[in-house]
This record gives sequence, structure tokens and C-alpha cells, in this order.
Amino acid sequence: MTALLERVRSRIEELNMDFQFIKVIKTKMNGIEQETWLLEYEGTQFVFVHGQKNVVLGWDTECPLSEGLLQGLQEEFASGKEYYQEKLEDLREYYQDETQKANAAGDSAKAEALSLALAEEEKDIKENGYLSWEDFLAKWNAYLSECVSPLRTADIGDMIVEVDSRYIECDMPSLEDAVRSLKEGPFTLATEDEWEYLCNGGTRTFFRWGDILNNDIRDEIFQIGAAVSYEKEIQSSVLNQNNMLGLFIAYDSYKYEIIDNTLYTKGGDGGCSLCGGDGPIYVLPCYSAFYRNLYHDYGHGLSQNYYSYRRIIRLT
Repeated sequence: MTALLERVRSRIEELNMDFQFIKVIKTKMNGIEQETWLLEYEGTQFVFVHGQKNVVLGWDTECPLSEGLLQGLQEEFASGKEYYQEKLEDLREYYQDETQKANAAGDSAKAEALSLALAEEEKDIKENGYLSWEDFLAKWNAYLSECVSPLRTADIGDMIVEVDSRYIECDMPSLEDAVRSLKEGPFTLATEDEWEYLCNGGTRTFFRWGDILNNDIRDEIFQIGAAVSYEKEIQSSVLNQNNMLGLFIAYDSYKYEIIDNTLYTKGGDGGCSLCGGDGPIYVLPCYSAFYRNLYHDYGHGLSQNYYSYRRIIRLT
């Protein structure tokens, strides 16, 4: 056991809480390996997380995309383009037949209306961003500029962190009420800076598993919440693996995670984009540490089936 872990153990014992020291664990991701304590408190697992100074957080559309992420996006674009091109061809064939019928019947007004309707359908398809790679990338960057936290640096302190988030125990009237009640000691909630650090471990990757977006990962993401079982069994589930800090985080777009903020949550959008069939431009950012889901108070509160939180203790 290293001297560092001995010091960690001493600091945790000074909390005078019933943390049980389970074992030293080694975590590895994105080529970085480290060891830390796995702890248990009242039947729930926690890990000790080393802090770091001057951590770069947030994202900007000027940040270069890695080859792995770029390739995955291009494959998604190609698949979508094929679908929308077929749809566009079917629409043009349909409107051409209907227009010919209208002209044959001498109904010029209907023919004009059909022409306008086709133009509107073509416009909608083009706005989906799948007719050219440039359109797709521009739409991706435009959405990112709306939904990610800004580039910044922060000092992150040492923490004890719950390994996985837990759903709130009952419906909450509002995000403000949830944040206030969940910060009642001895635990508290992570700030956005701390949450992003916990998600990515201080690394500069878009996703917490790294800058790759291969077929298996995409298949797994787009099958979450599917009503029927998926025929292709994924051998190595990236989403269900713990990250480089030993945490399960940002693995389910249906799961909002409450942080110490009353304006937005992290970790997902409640499945809105995935369930709505919005496509990769809107679904994939949910799995980024830098994604923000703006909270809208529609008057029905926070459902215990979607909103979760992760308990932390800061070690001073």
C-alpha cells in the first residue's frame, strides 16, 4: 500500500463516519492508469477521487474533433443521407404523379399548391443536415454551441464520491427544491466543474470513454430504451463500464443527474432526443461530460423515475 493511500485513509477516518475500506482498486481508461480506494457506506459504494489544479473543462466548437469521433459522425451522416435521399426521391415521385393529375384535370391551383408543398418538404429534409457533410457538421456545431458548458479552467479538490447516481426517492416540486434538500449534510452535490472532472477524469475527450464512436458504441446508444430486445449482442459494453475514476456516469441519456445548480442538469435529457428520433446530432452530446440539459419548470415537478443524484464529500 502506497504512502499516499495511507494518507488518504487517515483523512477519511478523520470524518468520523462509518466508511468501510473495501480495497485498493486500479482504474484505467484512455491510456491512463491509477489506483484509489473503494469504500462502502451504509451498503453503498464510494471511491476516493484525487483532485487536480488548472483542469481544462467545457467545450467549444473550435475544439478539434478527434479522428475517431469524426469517423463515427461521418458514418452516421452517410447512413442518414441514404435514408433521406430515398425519402426525397419517393416524395418527388409522389408529387410529380399528383401534379400531372392536377394538370390533366386543368386544376392549375392544385398543381401550384403541390409544387409549394414539395418545396417545403425538401426544405425540411435539408434542414435535417443530411444532404451534405458540410450541412451536417454545421448543424452539429450549432447544437453544441447551445448545449455545452464553456471552456474554462478550475481547481478541483479531493473528494469521496458515490460510484453510481441514485434516483430521487420521491417526486420533487422543482429543481430548486431538489438541490436544496439533497445538499443537507453530511453529503452534498457536485458543482458543474466537479461533475465534469468526475466524468472525464480531467482528460480532454468529448466522451468519458474517449474520443471514439465506433459501430458498437453507436448501436448501444441508439438501442437504450428500445421496446424490443436488440438482436446483435454487444460483447463489450462501453456505456456500462466504469470510467477512469471508478465511477458509473453519463451512460444513459434517459437519466438526468442533479448537480449543485438550479438551471440545468447533467448526464442526459430524459430520453427526449432518443425517444423522439432526433438522430445523432441531438442524442450523442448527452454522453459528453460538457453537456447541459436546461431545466424547464412545466409545473409538474421532477419525477423519481428520471432524476438522479450523486453524493459527494469534499476533503479539505
